[in-house]
Amino acid sequence: MPIALPTISQTISKGEIKTTVNDEGDTLVIMNLEDAKFILSDLLQYEVTDSLLNVYIERDSLNTEKIILKDEIIEKLNLQNSNCDEMVSNLEKIISNKDSEIVLKDDIIKQQKKEIRKQKFLKFLGLAGSVILPIVTLLVLI
Repeated sequence: MPIALPTISQTISKGEIKTTVNDEGDTLVIMNLEDAKFILSDLLQYEVTDSLLNVYIERDSLNTEKIILKDEIIEKLNLQNSNCDEMVSNLEKIISNKDSEIVLKDDIIKQQKKEIRKQKFLKFLGLAGSVILPIVTLLVLI
């Protein structure tokens, strides 16, 4: 029978497919050569597509890992940015404290200058009184 199959397949009209099952349970399919070529070319194309699908799945998993890593990097950069914002706010507080300390220092300096002038005036009066008073007392007694 195997010899007869190729000749039978040549004589089958287009679109007609015959199937037979032999004594061993194998299924034999008989069809036109162009139909067989068409089915085999489709099968080859699907085989290539399936092999590419595995490559695409692998690339997709790599891209997913990339996305996860980039998300982690973004989270770390956001945390770093928030830390920098907190540092800036702390530095601004330090600057405002420094400015208030400078104002307080200037006020203390002004008060000290007034006190120094007062003490100089009193010192001058005391020195002048210690010199003038004995002279006036001598003049009055003389």
